[in-house]
Amino acid sequence: MKRRQFRLTLEPTADDAVRLAQLSRYASDLASRGSADIGAALGGHVGVLFPGRNRHAVLESLLGKGEPGWSLVSDPGQGGSLVIQTTEAGAAVSAIARILEQVAPGALLRPMIYEPLSLRSSGKHHRSLH
Repeated sequence: MKRRQFRLTLEPTADDAVRLAQLSRYASDLASRGSADIGAALGGHVGVLFPGRNRHAVLESLLGKGEPGWSLVSDPGQGGSLVIQTTEAGAAVSAIARILEQVAPGALLRPMIYEPLSLRSSGKHHRSLH
C-alpha cells in the first residue's frame, strides 16, 4: 500500500459521522497513550459486525500500527460534509476505503471528492469518485 497525501470530502450519514469521529479520537488516543476508550456508537457497530471478537483488536487491525496518518475535520463551507485529510506521513487510499467500508458504509453511497494534496494548488485536479 502506497501512502499518499490527500483530502477526501465525504457526505456521511449522521450515524456514520459519529462513528468516524469516535474512530478518529480512538486512533489519536491509541497512538499517543497506547490505550483508548471506544465510543458507544463505534463499539456497538463493531460488536454487531464482528460478534464475539474483541472490539479493541478489531479497531487496532483496522487502524494498523503507529500514527493514523489521517485526521477528520469538518468542512464549514460544505454543510454536513466531513473531510479526511492525511497528515505529513500520508495514508493509503485503500486503508481509508477499508475504514469507510467498516465504520461508515453510508458514506460510500454518497458523493465524495478526492483531492491529491501535491496537485491541489492548481485547482484543476479535483476528481469526483462518484
